[in-house]
Amino acid sequence: MSFALVPVAEAALFTLGCLIIHTLRRHADLVTATLACVATLLILMIGIACAPESFAKYQAASITDYAYLDTAIY
Repeated sequence: MSFALVPVAEAALFTLGCLIIHTLRRHADLVTATLACVATLLILMIGIACAPESFAKYQAASITDYAYLDTAIY
């Protein structure tokens, strides 16, 4: 896909989303809940994507990297 077609694809997706919301206007509660869930997931994904690399390093680390367990105690 050419980079020139990206704005056209974005506009088409936006228009499709507006059409779906307009079609489901009788089910406003369902649409609102769905959009709230999508917005929450989007914010969570952006937060994870913007997390510093050190955060990912600490998630992958084991407990022995930071603590010394004395086996004589157990």
